[in-house]
Amino acid sequence: MQDLQPLLCPRSIAIIGASTQPDKVGGVPIRLLRELGYEGRVFPVNPSTDTVQGLRAYPTIESIGEPVDLAIVAVPAPAAPDVMMQLGRAGTRAAVVFTSGFAEVSGGEALQHALAEQARAHGVQLLGPNCLGAMNLRERMYATFSPMPFTGVPPVGEVGLVSQSGAFGAYAFALAREAGLGLSHWVTTGNEAGLQVADVIEWLAHDPQTRVILAYIEGARDGMRLRQALAAARAAGKPVVVAKVGTTAAGASAAQSHTASLAGEDAVYQAVFDEYGVHRAHTLEAFFRLGYTLARGRRPAQWQSPTGMPADAVAPVAIVTVSGGVGIMMADSAESLGLPLPPMPQAAAQALRAAIPFASTANPIDVTGQVVSQPQVFVDALANVARCGEYGSVAAFLAGGVNAPRLWSVLQETVETLAGESAAAPLMISGVMDDEKRAWLEARGCLVFKEPAHTMEAVAALAKAAAMEARASEANDTRETILQGPRLPDDATALSEAEAMAWLAEAGVPVAPHGVAHDADAAVRIAESIGFPVAVKICSRHVLHKSDIGGVILNLQNADDVRAAFSRVRDAMARARDASGSPVPFEGALVARMVSGWGEIMVGVRRDPVFGLVALAGIGGTAVEIFRQMAFGLAPLSRQRARSMLLQSRAAALCMGHRGHPAIDLDAVADVLVNVSRVAAAIGERLDTLEINPFIVGTDGLVAADAVITLR
Repeated sequence: MQDLQPLLCPRSIAIIGASTQPDKVGGVPIRLLRELGYEGRVFPVNPSTDTVQGLRAYPTIESIGEPVDLAIVAVPAPAAPDVMMQLGRAGTRAAVVFTSGFAEVSGGEALQHALAEQARAHGVQLLGPNCLGAMNLRERMYATFSPMPFTGVPPVGEVGLVSQSGAFGAYAFALAREAGLGLSHWVTTGNEAGLQVADVIEWLAHDPQTRVILAYIEGARDGMRLRQALAAARAAGKPVVVAKVGTTAAGASAAQSHTASLAGEDAVYQAVFDEYGVHRAHTLEAFFRLGYTLARGRRPAQWQSPTGMPADAVAPVAIVTVSGGVGIMMADSAESLGLPLPPMPQAAAQALRAAIPFASTANPIDVTGQVVSQPQVFVDALANVARCGEYGSVAAFLAGGVNAPRLWSVLQETVETLAGESAAAPLMISGVMDDEKRAWLEARGCLVFKEPAHTMEAVAALAKAAAMEARASEANDTRETILQGPRLPDDATALSEAEAMAWLAEAGVPVAPHGVAHDADAAVRIAESIGFPVAVKICSRHVLHKSDIGGVILNLQNADDVRAAFSRVRDAMARARDASGSPVPFEGALVARMVSGWGEIMVGVRRDPVFGLVALAGIGGTAVEIFRQMAFGLAPLSRQRARSMLLQSRAAALCMGHRGHPAIDLDAVADVLVNVSRVAAAIGERLDTLEINPFIVGTDGLVAADAVITLR
């Protein structure tokens, strides 16, 4: 892990290119440090003057006469590499480079490389270039040229914010201030010639002053580094909220030109986020709302999943409302978020109906407009569901009822009491109220939202955070990845289907019974031994799309059919050409039993240029390119992740029994996905893609009917 102490907690700061004008890039940080209370020493470096903004100036960094923890560099781009060398010689440990004109512009890559090399060679921790800097709000350290802090700063808090974009970072700073969201640190990484967003995330994961991490990401050059950082945050039980842009081709192109980042395929990023329990925000409003929720909200009370439910089942939520219509809206939101809504416990339901006969005790629990005349009934309903142990959270809609003195009085009493009961489910309220009432509720762990749907999103986010924290210390159940499959040919760019099937069978993946024949008689013998009907296919490392050249013949019922099919496949092979246009040798024909079932699933693994091996699963067959209903996960998979992929892609629906077909064990199907990912991990760096399409879904579970493995 990178030690960011010199960067974010410096005892002394030098400004290289310090300006006497406090509104210039080299002048703003001096003014900020002096006016906003930084207690460390500040050394302006400017060879043209003796003083800068009332401070003694030095002609060079060396002339200061002592090592400086952090240097702020505001010099023209061509001079920056030489400055980095001087910093290293003077013992400076970290540098923030504001200057632009590096890899984000045409022809600037070489200059950025020189800057990074000088930083590495001289042991200087580099933030930037082309960045807006960093802040430590607790220590009032402002290494930035943004004037935003002059108009006010957010409260000191437990939220660390890191952004690849300086402009986004400045805007986020202002929004955090308006929202009253307490920040611990604020960092922008710019071109990331040195420190990456991942380095900051990992450091914040170990920072005792940070509880929640907000990150704006345009792309990642080092996917493994980002995974390591997110794993550190998960292990520390610190939620990470990510705003990841570049989700479309146009957006990815803009991200590339903006900070010279590599924006990868969004589905793969999502798989990474899912793996590490990251909260994804698609709007600025959601970005800060999630930060507010995770920083201030209580995690759901411990909830034991009833017998027969999965161990990782989501804790139910109780919705208590004064409006039936809004309650339905909240219920719709809950269903879309996967939050169960079981009815009110019998004893609590009887008490509510006794007080208000026409109240609804289903879930949503509708106390109706009687809340105005019977406020105690409403708060009793809240307390009963919070204490009953059957709900993880309670979401209440009060409209403007909090402003009614009678209701506010009894609500305060109930909230105060519940806040002191550790076993009570946390309470979240949506409604209209003034800042004083909102602050009172928040101080007792009760989150407040105007939009009822946001209340449900908060419930889901806190449930996800609680699950992540509970599993932080658990071992991943990823299966052993070492396999002894067939030796990989050194010069091959693909395996034949028979070789691919051998790798899969070695890993315990069910494959269709098959054999390789080099003449028609052998093809007949194989067909008779495995049983009709069979398929006869080209078996070659050079021809992957066999059906395109007539190299696949299906549903052969007898020996004569097999002989004729073998002849057709051999003739098709004679017409085939490799990538260079040369004829390819005949390597035999694959004879495989036709597998019957009622559905097809596709499972594959491909090498992503940023994150390595990524598994995918979904509805398969010939329509896979049309529907594109795929879920992604990092290989090798754990059973839990494989199961989640089946559910997310809706492939699980084929396994759960429908139209008279029996249900098959979803965990067993998940194990097949795990084993396919083991094959990919065993092939390792040589693997380009592994694809099984289709996996036939039938009474025997999954059976691979075709497989393609391409190599790098």
